[in-house]
Amino acid sequence: MVFPTWKRPAELTLAVSSVADQIDGELAGKVEIIISDNASGPETHAALQRLSETYPSVNYYIHAENYGGMYQVAIAPHRARGRWTWVFGDDDVLAPGGLKAVLEVLENDQPSFLTINRQVWDISLSKCLTATRHNLPDMRFDTFVDFLKVFGFDQLSFFTSQVYDTELAKAFDVESYLGSLCRYAQLPYYLEVFYGQPTFYLSKAVVLHRFDADDFSVHRSNFHSLATSLPALVQEVVDRTGLDPGLLEQISGRRLLLGPESRRITFVDNTLQNLWRCMATGMEIADAEWAVLHQISSKWRPDRAETLAEIHEVYRKIATAFGHYETLVANHRTWTTPAGRTYSQEEAELIERAEAAIRFMQNNINDARQMASDVAGSFD
Repeated sequence: MVFPTWKRPAELTLAVSSVADQIDGELAGKVEIIISDNASGPETHAALQRLSETYPSVNYYIHAENYGGMYQVAIAPHRARGRWTWVFGDDDVLAPGGLKAVLEVLENDQPSFLTINRQVWDISLSKCLTATRHNLPDMRFDTFVDFLKVFGFDQLSFFTSQVYDTELAKAFDVESYLGSLCRYAQLPYYLEVFYGQPTFYLSKAVVLHRFDADDFSVHRSNFHSLATSLPALVQEVVDRTGLDPGLLEQISGRRLLLGPESRRITFVDNTLQNLWRCMATGMEIADAEWAVLHQISSKWRPDRAETLAEIHEVYRKIATAFGHYETLVANHRTWTTPAGRTYSQEEAELIERAEAAIRFMQNNINDARQMASDVAGSFD
């Protein structure tokens, strides 16, 4: 088990302890714990030393600098000595009995890839928000792609829920992913390494995931990656591996599997939804990103490509309006600086008209963003 960490000594201590305390006589020798620190500093280093002194199974690495999150995922199997590698988040927690449940599946079914159901808690772990993400039983899949067609990428987006074959991961050249700006680069990485490998879903929700609903900046950045770089990377993997070119339309887009599917939701739906979310939150999408989306949409259903074009047109209109709004605000700031100066009647009227125009455009932009938010909500 590899715990990547950066400047979370208290959370890391809880995460590691939640696992190490479960290594009893029966499990001793079956689990190693490696902490991989991205140059956090003295406070975290002291926590690492305490953990290694408390638990014989704990060892740690301290990097000379912060190499980023994807590097931590990529290096983990090269540091692990066991048959399987489990990258565990430094602010997550393993429920009592979770370690034994996971090891039983690995030893009995020996999948190349294991994905684990999870609970979702608030950031302080004081309130359970979702007791289980899915109500499906344990499931075996012949291939990772078969798994994706049922569960989609959302189940994989939380890397603490993923355990995989160490040698298969070590044999893969991960270099192309290390420079990616995508916040979910591990998803196409999983697909490229394990697409044809047997996969197992463990229904016991033994992993506790902290979720900060109020971290707006993180959510905006997530929406952007999910709408732009992720579908581009996934399509690149599909093309490199010779998988079905239309796979993005076959991958499930459901986030919670708690009942029958009333309508088919796919990864393409997720992409379109997150484009609307980007507009709703004022996230900029570059022309080059739109160009890539239009290119890969040629492998979607024709109506989806048309929907993408319509979304792009709405984005252009909002972006143009926002550009005019910013110009008006900048002009107004110039005219009213320094504060307290005296204006001629003509200047005062100009400022008044500018303020009215600013309010009008602000209301229109807010209405457009609310519309985008409503459309995004309609996908759920």
